[in-house]
Amino acid sequence: MKQKFDGRFKIILAVLAVALVPALPSEIFQSARAFSPATKISAPAATISTLDVKLKSTGADLFSGDKNVLSAKKIPFDSSAPQFQNIYRIKIAESPSAFENKYAWDIVYSQPEQKLKAGFTSVNDPGFSTDPTNTDRQWGLLKADFPDAWDKTKGSSSVVVAVIDTGIDGTHEDLSAGQVGPGFDFLNHTFIPLNSNSDDNGHGTLVAGVIAATANNFRGIVGTDWYVTLMPLKALDSSGSGNSADVAAAIVWAADHGANIINMSLGGVGFGNDTTLSDAITYAYNKNVVMVAAAGNDVAVTGGDLDVNPVFPVCDDNGQNMIIGVAATDVNDQKASFSNYGKACVDVSAPGQRILSTINYDPITHAKDPNAYAYASGTSLAAPFVSGEAALIKALYPAENNKQIEDRIIKSADPIDNLNATQCEGESCAGMLGSGRINAYKALDPNLFPNNLKDGELVQPDNSSQIYLISGGQKDPVSPFVLQERFPGVTPIIVPAYTLDGYPTGSYALPADGTIVKSADNNTVYEILGGFKRPITYQIFLQRAIMPAQINIVSDIELSSWVTGTFLPPVEGTLVRTSDNQTVYWVVDGLLHPIDYGFYIQRGLNIFPIMIMSDNDLGGYSKGNAYIR
Repeated sequence: MKQKFDGRFKIILAVLAVALVPALPSEIFQSARAFSPATKISAPAATISTLDVKLKSTGADLFSGDKNVLSAKKIPFDSSAPQFQNIYRIKIAESPSAFENKYAWDIVYSQPEQKLKAGFTSVNDPGFSTDPTNTDRQWGLLKADFPDAWDKTKGSSSVVVAVIDTGIDGTHEDLSAGQVGPGFDFLNHTFIPLNSNSDDNGHGTLVAGVIAATANNFRGIVGTDWYVTLMPLKALDSSGSGNSADVAAAIVWAADHGANIINMSLGGVGFGNDTTLSDAITYAYNKNVVMVAAAGNDVAVTGGDLDVNPVFPVCDDNGQNMIIGVAATDVNDQKASFSNYGKACVDVSAPGQRILSTINYDPITHAKDPNAYAYASGTSLAAPFVSGEAALIKALYPAENNKQIEDRIIKSADPIDNLNATQCEGESCAGMLGSGRINAYKALDPNLFPNNLKDGELVQPDNSSQIYLISGGQKDPVSPFVLQERFPGVTPIIVPAYTLDGYPTGSYALPADGTIVKSADNNTVYEILGGFKRPITYQIFLQRAIMPAQINIVSDIELSSWVTGTFLPPVEGTLVRTSDNQTVYWVVDGLLHPIDYGFYIQRGLNIFPIMIMSDNDLGGYSKGNAYIR
């Protein structure tokens, strides 16, 4: 059941499977199975194959409408020789023979794509497995192709991943090789020394193990990065709770102290676009920091739609996709039942069900348990896979900025929509799980962006009239209204259609801030502000003297693709309260701050009128800290 958020964060950790594992390397899995609850694994999903196919025809339109063809991308050979023309890399969710039989009339030849590697990376940690279906071990690393990525880079200690959480146990046997650097405790306002234990809950240590557990030490597990530095930032207490101000302060601290990546396996339901948090995210983004956030597990059985009920910080993109939102998937690339989803807030998916990682507290008794391991499920565990992937990219391509790293992660993901036909509350998850499940090996490909499209460019495929905005590794459709209103006089770049095949389709591009919109079939009026559509109540409509001529009519599909924020606030300086509650709020910086009587009199606010509004309307505005005398 969903609950209203009270201004405090909660760790995002599903209670489906948190089972402690004794730290006995030679017996770890026998012991783990004895302690863990039975886990039902559904029938295997369709096998995904990649083929190199030469066609007689001249385009990938041949496969439009075929749900078993996940992608068809033309291979751009730099040659005019006929034998190198019309060759496509095609990913299918059926057997190669079935595919070839369907299109035999147009196929010159078809062959499985071969992946060439320098050699297999040796790993001796007992938690590691070479079997991506073995959920008793680290199946997620294989599913997301980290071992192949390690042949290109195993990471770099100069890359810093800040973990904003309950702290990290840097004394854990699998996290004590120097990877846990210094940090800061925002609850006690103290520095966290190098290699110390700052975690009094265990959640942060779970997250840290996914990213950076020591490789090849004959014990426990291996992290996504063999060489990386973790920055512990404690903003959540021993119960896993915290407030948005401390999380915002941690984001700023990370950006100012050398973090390249920030992992936020936390979130809150029921509150809107917190100005302080949004400002912190913008600050870190402008300082070239990659930010990763969990999508959340707010409905533990079926997951929730973030387009309807946004969660923060994952939805706090400020209109520029500043945060990589991560949903959780299972061993079959299906959305984990508990994971949230949504077109506007989720960018990619990652393994998040029955993940083996480090922990220092017994998840049942909450007693200290040094050097322990546990199976855990939640988008909390999916997010650090993406943070680890970002750290590998930064290690191999140190000159790339945060937007380029984000684009790599999004564009290289393996599509999984066809495997999730009913996983989103009985409906298809198409477009709701981001561009797909991450693939770390593909993200490191130097030829991932052969067409070199740049963020912010308007492009138009040569076979369509639809114009797109390249944004955050996606192609966002641009409506005629937004084209005229936001990009007047800009001529789109005409590109071959195949160059856009690898870009997932995002939400419709937003109009400029301050634009007033509504759809033809709904009377709710919105103002576009800070990456959200903000509903305008009737009182505020009148107070701000909005004229009918200012309202722009947009399509239902366009309007519904934009994330709904909190209500557009009253004019700065307005005093408001409800008829049933004497608490008065003062509007400052777009937030409603409760004030006490002493402050009310001291500031001379008693000479101003007070706007009376309904309880329902008051609940729709973002609240700030109390102002008291």
